Amino acid sequence: MALRPLLRRAAGLFGAAVLSLAGTLTAAGPAHADFGTDYHDPVTATRPLTRPDTRSCTVEVMHEREFRNGYGNPPDTPYAATLTPPADCAGPWSAVVMDVHGQVAGRQFDRMFSVRVGGVQVLLSSTPEPSKDGIAWSVEHDVTRYAPLFTAGPQEFSFDLANVTDATYTGVFTISTSLTFYTANDRWPAARTADRLLTTGPFALTQAASTAGRELTFPQNLERLTAEVYTRGGGACEEFAYASAPDAFVAANPGLGACGKGPFRELRLTVDGRVAGAVWPYPVIYTGGWDPLLWRPVPGIFAFDLPAYRLDLTPYVGLLLDGRPHTVGVTVNATEAQSNDGWTGQVNLFAETDHGAARTNGQLTEHQVAPEAAVATQLADHGGGSGDWTVTAARHDLARGWVQTSHGRITTEVRDDLTFRSAQQLRDSGNDVALHNGADLTRTTATWGGGPHRTVIVHEGEPLDVTYKVSHDAAGNTDQSTAMDLGYHREATAATGGHVTRSATVDHTLRPTARRHDGDRTVRTGSSTEDYRSTGPEGPYHRTLDFVDGWPRP
Repeated sequence: MALRPLLRRAAGLFGAAVLSLAGTLTAAGPAHADFGTDYHDPVTATRPLTRPDTRSCTVEVMHEREFRNGYGNPPDTPYAATLTPPADCAGPWSAVVMDVHGQVAGRQFDRMFSVRVGGVQVLLSSTPEPSKDGIAWSVEHDVTRYAPLFTAGPQEFSFDLANVTDATYTGVFTISTSLTFYTANDRWPAARTADRLLTTGPFALTQAASTAGRELTFPQNLERLTAEVYTRGGGACEEFAYASAPDAFVAANPGLGACGKGPFRELRLTVDGRVAGAVWPYPVIYTGGWDPLLWRPVPGIFAFDLPAYRLDLTPYVGLLLDGRPHTVGVTVNATEAQSNDGWTGQVNLFAETDHGAARTNGQLTEHQVAPEAAVATQLADHGGGSGDWTVTAARHDLARGWVQTSHGRITTEVRDDLTFRSAQQLRDSGNDVALHNGADLTRTTATWGGGPHRTVIVHEGEPLDVTYKVSHDAAGNTDQSTAMDLGYHREATAATGGHVTRSATVDHTLRPTARRHDGDRTVRTGSSTEDYRSTGPEGPYHRTLDFVDGWPRP
């Protein structure tokens, strides 16, 4: 799917400028011609999950299911089954891992898919794009935290992948999914998980309807509450929201067909209308993004396992203990309104209860959480479809509350210090682009009472640099080059009584390039270098991958 998806996606960014390339590029043929008829199966340098060596049982809940037409009559998605945890490996478990194995051949777009158990979203992922000969890929995903679903008995399993096939896009995804339940022992004790899971169900946010919510009733002996948000931007513009232009530039240059609303997005989580936290989504780029040659065979960071963004809502527990329904909502700060633009996802809530009391009580004592991030834009419009802009955003939030439990009054304070900066340069009506984005996110949770003072600090850095250039010469030759530098850096530290009890780091970088030349000769080439380092209780890990034209560099 090299060319048409390339045009489809890039057109969402710089409409007329890139669409003008169609007459030159569409003659290059289907995606599988780029590196011959095959490329290496998708691979990543990220650290594999550490699996317990205890007795385990695997339940295959979906076997070689074909996803061919998600919009047919009837559609072949979502696939539904019943997941029954194995009696021979009854809980509690030290770990539960989901494995997804897929195959596809021919020509096809990348497709999103979601997995739900008991109505709770447990995975958000995307597929790779195939070669003509075919590729296979795998995703392993830790689902231990969803143990309350499994202990409750058989659950509905749903796998939703909307594919489309025709005479051109022939790729059919054949996918199997299993869950492995690992028993516990002295060396691998049962994992600590929440007592109950609640969910808002799926949400869809658009420019016309930017808020969604659901009423939920919480346990009256609630002690701690954590939310996780699965989300993604989709459509011609919102998939690339991180590269969008300010509205003023779009209005002044209507012929470009550029995407507006600027490059900053936040999803705000609310409790009864009060903002309780914000998610700034990572700029996930899928295997058809910008140029498919960039991602063969190394996918973009998080492309196969999108993040579940976690927010500590414990300071708000005191507001939720009356046994009445409370509205948990989600709002997006901005979204375009072009082709299918919007943000979709689901919010899950992990409730930990007081096992020594039928009821708890509490209070939110301090709430300094901004209703929206502070955003500033500097724009220089040079005319003729050229401009520079810098967009910054910041949050410095604090929430504090206490809960009276059977083991004392526990106070929890959550601080969020988040900053974002995007500097973009657009030249030649979108044929020359430079993008430099970065987010620095620090979230601190402090807890005291019922024991020593405890602190958890998580810092994340999310840089993204992109250069994209298309040139034409008098002889009719066209040259297009794309280079990226993606990163994800995380440092997490836990301390008790002032002494560090746990620390872990991740440093993940990916540098792909792609080049296309048409005219006097045809060139299709790409490379990628991925480096992943981590430290933590499981010990250090380091792996580097280096590929050129779809295969390991000699």
